[in-house]
Amino acid sequence: MKINRLLGIVVYLLNREVVSARTLAEKYEVSPRTIQRDMESIGLAGIPIGSIQGVNGGYYILDSFKMNRQLLQPEDYKYIVAALRGLVSGYNSRRAEETVEKMLSLSPEGSEAVQPLQLDLEVLREGSGTVQYIEVIEEAIRQKCTVRFQYTNARQTVSSRSVEPLLLSYKWYAWYLFAYCRDRRDYRLFRLSRIREIQNTGEAYTQDHGNAARLLADHQDRRANITVKLACPADRRVQLEEAFPKARLLEERCTELVMEFTVPEEESGWFATLLLLGGQCTVLEPESLRLRLQSHARMIVQKYEGNDDRQLSGLPVYNGDIHTIRRA
Repeated sequence: MKINRLLGIVVYLLNREVVSARTLAEKYEVSPRTIQRDMESIGLAGIPIGSIQGVNGGYYILDSFKMNRQLLQPEDYKYIVAALRGLVSGYNSRRAEETVEKMLSLSPEGSEAVQPLQLDLEVLREGSGTVQYIEVIEEAIRQKCTVRFQYTNARQTVSSRSVEPLLLSYKWYAWYLFAYCRDRRDYRLFRLSRIREIQNTGEAYTQDHGNAARLLADHQDRRANITVKLACPADRRVQLEEAFPKARLLEERCTELVMEFTVPEEESGWFATLLLLGGQCTVLEPESLRLRLQSHARMIVQKYEGNDDRQLSGLPVYNGDIHTIRRA
């Protein structure tokens, strides 16, 4: 919309000395002629716009124009800008970038403010497919339209789902879609990395779902959990706490620790970590998990039994440390 573009231009100019018409045209995907008309509209709205001719010329807002900056204290703006920049680092959204510009224009120190912290959330960018899915889902949420996709759950079962998308959430180190599933007639969380062939059907919601955030709080984790008790050498404590940040220390001895943590039973990441640590740590409880680890260990041994030693020569050898691998 034109009004959004005009506001964006004003904020963009407030954060810079002089900006060329070509730069503004490229940023907002319009022609230089349209930018010229926008400048006339901004001037008519009472915002003093100046222009400089020549190679290094462009538009600027006169220093006499100031926006109200008294809403927050200078330190507040620093933390808000840091949080927004972190969002931009992991979330592909022009609107988020423009929000950063708006906050910088309101900050007493502007873009020159020294930030007390930096959030790099590049890990949120799970892949080009996830980025595309987010765009489709966001548009469907704005339009209140249904989306359809193929979904592979934690048991590796593939199904076709038709859902009414309500909210995107990054949690448990992954992107999730919270939606009303028409097939299950209930609210569900779908991990985006398990979605394929998503499309906006254009079909309107069948009902008014109310506050999506409250619904998510009520439904966000209905997954079955499992509590694991683990014994490990004392020198592995940091390694275990990195892998399981919410682990509780139950016992601490000179050479051994006993820790406990709760994880979603059907997720695979934590189980893979226990397999990797199998030579150093021992699962004490539950017995079902001990049997599951034994079964997987046997399958791995059987897979590689009978291989000629010459074929294995020179391959990486695990020495009990997640971060250290030596050559045979």
